[in-house]
Amino acid sequence: MFGDKWNNNKKCLPVGKQACLADRRGFTLIEILVVIGIIVAVFTAILSFFIIDNRITERNRMRLKAMALTEEGAEAVRYFRDNTEWSIGLGGLSIDTAYHPVISGSSWDIVLGGETIDGFVRSIIFSKVSRDENDNIENIYNQSRDDPDTRKINITVSWNDRQGAASEILNL
Repeated sequence: MFGDKWNNNKKCLPVGKQACLADRRGFTLIEILVVIGIIVAVFTAILSFFIIDNRITERNRMRLKAMALTEEGAEAVRYFRDNTEWSIGLGGLSIDTAYHPVISGSSWDIVLGGETIDGFVRSIIFSKVSRDENDNIENIYNQSRDDPDTRKINITVSWNDRQGAASEILNL
């Protein structure tokens, strides 16, 4: 039944299927180009997805390393603060000047200047702090209410990647 219908639609000769198959010419050049175009478009979309995914993964890996460096800086400052006297420790450091932590023997020390670690630039900046009438730290420093025994700490880690400059900041 299907064979007859197929033969009738294709206008085959009554001789048989051989004549029908001979009349079918196969794919034309345009059909082949359309199929190739579709395949190229699909592969391009898949490849684009993997490239974008790779860039996002790389950016997140860099951000994670920057966060670890900021946390390390915070721990170094805490150790330095807890193991030195105020006047020669945090109280003796210059205000609004870049510092970085270094391991000195078996302890942390804070030295002048920023540092570069595997393409990341880390700096720690100490700022003065003022307190309001309720003894809370003010958002904006007021010289008339200076608290000489407290410092605000800003740890910044910055880097460059394919997407441009980025930074991770930790305020303590």
